[in-house]
Amino acid sequence: MKSIMKRAAVGIITLALAFTVVFNTVSSAESASPQPYHWSKVTGGTTGDYIADSYDNIATGHVFESVTQERLLDILSSKGNYYIVFASPKLKTSQAVLSTINAQAKKDGITKIYHFDPFIDGYQIDITKSDSPFKAANGTSVNQLWTRITDLLPSEEAIANYTSDDTLLFSYNGESSPKINAYYSLKDTEGFKTAAAAASIAKVFRGGQSAGSVVAAGIRTDFEFFQRVYNASATYFNYNNGTPDPLGNRTGATATEIFTDADEKGFALHQVNFAELINMLNSPGDHLIFFGASWCHNTQAIIGSVARKAKEYGYQKIYVYDTTQGNQLTFGTGNDINKVTAISNAFNSRNNVVTTNGNGNISYLYGELAKYFGNFITENNSRQNNSISYYPNGNLAGTATSTAPWLSGDNLNAIRLQLPFLISYNKDKEEPVTKQWLHKNAANDGTYTEYMLELAWVLKTPSALTAEGSVDGLSKVDFASEAVASLDNVLKPDKYGISLSKTGRYTFPSASAGYPAQQAYSVTVKNTGGPTGKLTVALSGSGSRYFTLSKTSISSIVPSGSDFFTIKPKTGLIPGTYKAAVTVTGSNAISKSFNVSFTVKR
Repeated sequence: MKSIMKRAAVGIITLALAFTVVFNTVSSAESASPQPYHWSKVTGGTTGDYIADSYDNIATGHVFESVTQERLLDILSSKGNYYIVFASPKLKTSQAVLSTINAQAKKDGITKIYHFDPFIDGYQIDITKSDSPFKAANGTSVNQLWTRITDLLPSEEAIANYTSDDTLLFSYNGESSPKINAYYSLKDTEGFKTAAAAASIAKVFRGGQSAGSVVAAGIRTDFEFFQRVYNASATYFNYNNGTPDPLGNRTGATATEIFTDADEKGFALHQVNFAELINMLNSPGDHLIFFGASWCHNTQAIIGSVARKAKEYGYQKIYVYDTTQGNQLTFGTGNDINKVTAISNAFNSRNNVVTTNGNGNISYLYGELAKYFGNFITENNSRQNNSISYYPNGNLAGTATSTAPWLSGDNLNAIRLQLPFLISYNKDKEEPVTKQWLHKNAANDGTYTEYMLELAWVLKTPSALTAEGSVDGLSKVDFASEAVASLDNVLKPDKYGISLSKTGRYTFPSASAGYPAQQAYSVTVKNTGGPTGKLTVALSGSGSRYFTLSKTSISSIVPSGSDFFTIKPKTGLIPGTYKAAVTVTGSNAISKSFNVSFTVKR
């Protein structure tokens, strides 16, 4: 690959102050180092932490949160000061510096940096390129996803000089002037020095100053994003000039709340991009995936029920994936902060590629994704009437798939699912989609109907109750009621339970009077069923006051997950034998216990 020269390899700017270092560059469009996967299955699996799995020298517990294009738009149009990094695991610059950013952030008490990858497939679809060959089905370039972002960013040095080969860290506040008051840019790894980079990064966290107070990092939660976007999109769809739809599809409400403030505590929905989802699909254990789009009225109808059911059953995370790879959303600011409108929803990877002109060639993202789901069932494949054609592995010089997905052969289309769709997935099962949310048709002929709902049906509005039409013999509201109840088919755990690493009795080594502090005994609590909810650890028995627990409560443990606590005898006990019972309890009849004993000799 041809070498080129670039300026401003490292920079910090605050108002008119800029520091730059010039390096000789080799184009970082080359991959920094071979990644364990792009979209293929990984031998041995991943940990499920996309950042830790993708970057060198970064472990779980880092400060980065990967965000989709929609979430980035939300952050850029929100109040507060945020730290954002444009980076990609495929880049040499990102592999070189992200661990340094992470270390310096932790040192300075920065708890959140939002990570956005301009390669929306994590590999080759670079949305920053105005001449990108990747297009939506109508021919719209993916570059329009980037212009939505830059519409909110200032045309200042940090952005004006940015290319997708660079790694750019910046401090952003949409209410300040300038909006970007400090930044660090790495355009090449030749001559890269960790210590110098750390010093420059530390200045970003101090508003561009070499010393002084760290500027706190703002945080936009999953809940804040979903509440803002879905309430706005549902209102936009349902308003209908204030008139209920006689077909029963729109409420006519002037304001629609999918999520209220009461939903914030225990909120489990988390939107992921394509690369994150592929990472998760390679990780062990059971995972819940909800396919839904913010500007899809069918998604609006059920996503609130999904969130509330997830909270009821104690789940900490449900992955939300939008097959539309980004959106042309307009986010309000100032007094219009909660207003969001959409121009287009063009970038849906569930559209067939048009082989005559290449339109819709982002469809391979859906094709590669569907390979993970085995013989999963949707309405479209049970009736054998719809599927997605694509270029395998995104090879635009190759041959597009053309064979129907339910037939044998190597050149298969992808079975098409509708949005919304909810599944439980486990990569190690023979059929990895272990549960799914789907209506089995009354004819009992092996066909199904996906739950394509309207919010008015779920809410049982007067117009929906009286509307004509039915779905498989069910009225619209009855079909919606079944859909809400059927979420249990996926979300309700089959069982609840825990195991302790110790059963029966544990006897501490005996000690003589005047003994020093004793070594604590560690006990692992493993989840053997659905989410445990909060667990209580307690001592009982005549000797309970003579022992100390490291903690008396444990946060909800995810399926197959674990936590631990320790117990030890107190010091200063007089000679004798002390006994107690240790019990771990929770809701859904969870209870496990064991006994402890400690003898003090004369």
